[in-house]
Amino acid sequence: MVRRLLANWELKLLSVVIAFALWLVVVGGGKSQLAVAAVVEYTGLDGDLVLVGRPRDTVDVELEAARWAVTRLTPGAVRVRASLSGMREGENVVALSPDLVQTPPGVVVRRVTPARLQVRLAGAVAKTLRVVPQIRGTPEPDHAILRVAVEPATVQVKGPRSTIEGRTAVETVPVDIAGRHETVTQSVGLVLPESMYLTDQQRVLVTVEISRRSR
Repeated sequence: MVRRLLANWELKLLSVVIAFALWLVVVGGGKSQLAVAAVVEYTGLDGDLVLVGRPRDTVDVELEAARWAVTRLTPGAVRVRASLSGMREGENVVALSPDLVQTPPGVVVRRVTPARLQVRLAGAVAKTLRVVPQIRGTPEPDHAILRVAVEPATVQVKGPRSTIEGRTAVETVPVDIAGRHETVTQSVGLVLPESMYLTDQQRVLVTVEISRRSR
């Protein structure tokens, strides 16, 4: 049995090497051309400036990927880092190039469209605002709201001077209490104007105390 296995071993080894080489050509040599919408990440913004308006959040990226790498191109796997470092207040142009695109291994970037983005920057200020909880709906019949509390009671926001200076409060996402008969506690986000963002607390805890009406 062993003699049969060892017979012509040179030819058998050569056939294995040839088969492995062919496998590498088939698996590793195949390339796929495709285009994806890549998320734009704005980085390097000076602390006293903020993006205003609606900056573009995706760009088209043309890719060449090995067959084994195509499955790695999941949503969010391709990102473009657009640097705002050194830019000033007003209109600015950000240049995009293939070397700014982050991709999984086995993927080569051929082109980014558009190659330039226009962004507008404004002077930013930070301010502490009071949080106003918003309640939607009414409790179950014969029940009433006793108290509404929010924690924390204030948050710090940052944004364009023109948007923030005259503002004293910010509202929460509505807490739905329709048909409820007991206390409701929810972690919710805040409703922020365009170009304004939170610097610390991202969510707040709203408690709505509900009790049966006394007779």
